[in-house]
Amino acid sequence: MSSARTGDRRSGLPIWPRLLALAILPLVGISLVAAPVIRDRLAVADSARATERTVATLTQVFELRYALAEEMIPIEARLRVGGYGLDPRLASAFLGFDIENAENTSRARVDQLLAQLPADLPLRAEATETLRDVRRQADTEGVAAEPVHDAYSALTDRFAATTDELLAEAGRSGGASGAEIHLATDHLEQVSALIDAAYDERDQMFRLVAQSLTTDVDVDGATRALVAAHDRFHRSFDDLRAEGLAALGTSLDAIAASPEAAAFDDAVDRAIGETPTAGADAPTTSQLAEIAGAFRASFVRADLLRDLASTAAAYAAAETAQERRHATDALRDVVLLLLVLGVVTASGALAITRSITGRLHRLAQRAQAVSEGVLDGPAADEGGPREISVVAGALDHTVATLRHIEAQATALARGQLDDPVLATPGAGALGASIHTTVQELSRAWREGEELQQRLAHQANHDLLTALPNRKAALEALDHALARANRHGDAVCVLFCDLDGFKRANDTFGHHIGDRILRECGQRLTAGVRGGDLVARLGGDEFVVITERLTTTREAAELARRLIAVIGEPIELDGVSTRVGLSVGIGMSLDGHATGLDLLRDADNAVHRAKKLGKGRYEVFDEQARDELALHNELEQALRMALESDELTLHYQPVTDTVTGEVRGLEALARWSRDGEPVSPAAFIPVAEQSDLINDLGRWALRTATTQLAAWAAEGHFPGAYVAVNVSGRHLLSDGLVDDVRAALDESGLDPGRLVIEITETVIVHDLITAVAHLEAVRALGVRVALDDFGTGYTSIGQLWRLPIDVLKIDGSFIRHLETAHDHVIVELMIEVAHTLGLALVAEGVETATQQATLRDLDCDAIQGYLIARPQPADRVTIAPG
Repeated sequence: MSSARTGDRRSGLPIWPRLLALAILPLVGISLVAAPVIRDRLAVADSARATERTVATLTQVFELRYALAEEMIPIEARLRVGGYGLDPRLASAFLGFDIENAENTSRARVDQLLAQLPADLPLRAEATETLRDVRRQADTEGVAAEPVHDAYSALTDRFAATTDELLAEAGRSGGASGAEIHLATDHLEQVSALIDAAYDERDQMFRLVAQSLTTDVDVDGATRALVAAHDRFHRSFDDLRAEGLAALGTSLDAIAASPEAAAFDDAVDRAIGETPTAGADAPTTSQLAEIAGAFRASFVRADLLRDLASTAAAYAAAETAQERRHATDALRDVVLLLLVLGVVTASGALAITRSITGRLHRLAQRAQAVSEGVLDGPAADEGGPREISVVAGALDHTVATLRHIEAQATALARGQLDDPVLATPGAGALGASIHTTVQELSRAWREGEELQQRLAHQANHDLLTALPNRKAALEALDHALARANRHGDAVCVLFCDLDGFKRANDTFGHHIGDRILRECGQRLTAGVRGGDLVARLGGDEFVVITERLTTTREAAELARRLIAVIGEPIELDGVSTRVGLSVGIGMSLDGHATGLDLLRDADNAVHRAKKLGKGRYEVFDEQARDELALHNELEQALRMALESDELTLHYQPVTDTVTGEVRGLEALARWSRDGEPVSPAAFIPVAEQSDLINDLGRWALRTATTQLAAWAAEGHFPGAYVAVNVSGRHLLSDGLVDDVRAALDESGLDPGRLVIEITETVIVHDLITAVAHLEAVRALGVRVALDDFGTGYTSIGQLWRLPIDVLKIDGSFIRHLETAHDHVIVELMIEVAHTLGLALVAEGVETATQQATLRDLDCDAIQGYLIARPQPADRVTIAPG
């Protein structure tokens, strides 16, 4: 110690400058190193957050742009249909969508998205005012389609300009270190260009087709515009695929592999390659069918492209979030590194002081302990010179700071974000800088937890009603059954299906329909007891799961209460409406059933309730189980009957009204099971609910054509046809044309002697597919008859558009033919049929008076019990050969 002091005197330096330098310099160095690094990392995190906000706004503008483009389609379709003089309802049927409903829905969607734009975005107020003027122009009586289209295009261009501005802003805010953000925004810009090209291509294609149908147009110029748009779309698509970005690969592959996208390309190629005929009065049925197919294909491709845009936006958002997380992680690493550096530096400085004086020995030991990470222990020795006290105080301050940082790091590591230590800053500038970092880390951690909670909630809840979804309901039901199985308790499922919801939805629009669903979900929740679960399965179907009901009587009381609650009037924005409720009850008294079995039982019960009149409940009991078993047993028996050729055809003649000559025979399926006849009203619906109806149709076609060919070979029924009924499922299936062709080839029957009978309800179910298949059948030489005319949805004015040859008047009109009302209707049907060149058959003729009246009205042919009842082939009256 004496030597040390002597050395100190020789150097001419007192002790306190060294001690002060050793205590202060490490802290100053740490502060100088930490401050710019922390500022840089905070700047990167702030830039990433700004980009996140810009990308979120960009995603909203994206969606609004394309919603606005979709609004333009039904409006232009309405104006052009009006220009053609076509019935809008028929045009809607051919185009495959309801023009009026699509227009209302798209307008509501645009308004909703426009209202969701940030209030500080200038585009919001500007677009609101402009859109009001454009719609007023579109709703003006007699306005042409072209100026309205141009107005919508100008508004869409304004959105495109805002999109470019936001893309540029997103690229600028990415910062120097945001390479992935720049890449993501570049792909957003490429996707935007691709979809703009797609809408331009579709727009040019339909403008060329629509204009060329009615006016003299610059065909070459319009075709060049379409070719340019077509080439631009495919160049953009190929360039984007060449990027090879994995995040967009699935969406791009889906577009490339989509049959609808290929179908739309084919339609464009045909529009480019064919020379349109200008000046036609109205489009033909085949033209409308081709345009309708292109419409549907373009909508599917547009959906795929919107999915691509959503994927690109999600990728950009994910990259900005990733950049922010990277910045936060880097900031944390820097802080921890600097902490370690500070500890090491301070420890080294304290170790050096051991050589200065023996009085610093305990102080050196303390510093050594700190350097080894031991922050507990006695306070530093404050005795001796003032310099030693200064160094000891500085060391104590450093240890206190490190303890504080250690406590904050521990709280963060354990996720204890509410720990008060995180809200307390350390002393000095370094403590303030570290506290800023700690607060940022806490906020990032909390946001991550909140995001996980939101994602978990969304995965198990319905977005519209906030109720548990089907997945959550099935999980809850399985848990309830597991508990019931252990304790021998009961579990009850109430399957709730709204009555009249579709009517309300179609009448008031989807936005009101969504609010009705939310209101019904709230009423069901309020109507059950605590502990019961209400979930939405989808559409207008809800389910209630309860473990507190032990008897069907209690379940019935709950069902009646829910039916009453839902049946109360619903008042929404001055609109008053009602919906009803049908409830199916399934119960497991011992928990041995599976969740899917119990839900299926309740589903069957609610179908039974609807069948019996709606607004009621049904319990899936033994009777329901027996009915289901009977249905399944009848279906299996029918399948075996078809395989073993147990069915037969009976034939009912169709005769000339004047001469009585047999013009044709309608083939009707009959089944004798174990010697007892089974009514067609019993087995035909069973067949229609399964794939058996197509097998039954093939069998009837083959049997009927073979029988008529045999009669023709024997000289019977010369020139007569055979009529075979075809079900809706068979008509809409892809195999109908092949089945008809196979029956004709096998029997050798002249195609002109086969008539396919269909009903009106079959046609309106899927008009475009039905018309396409019927036209293909007629191309074989087979005729088509529209059965039960007058009882369905087809108007007289629509008959000329349908591919039919024979019109059959339903027997309900013939039964009351003597009344003035039905007499006038039948007379009108006959006149229209003759005007359209259709053959006419009156069904259900049972009296000579009816026959005489029909003869006076010039009806072509009649069918009914007055002529003959349906008979087996060997008992049908054979006309002289």
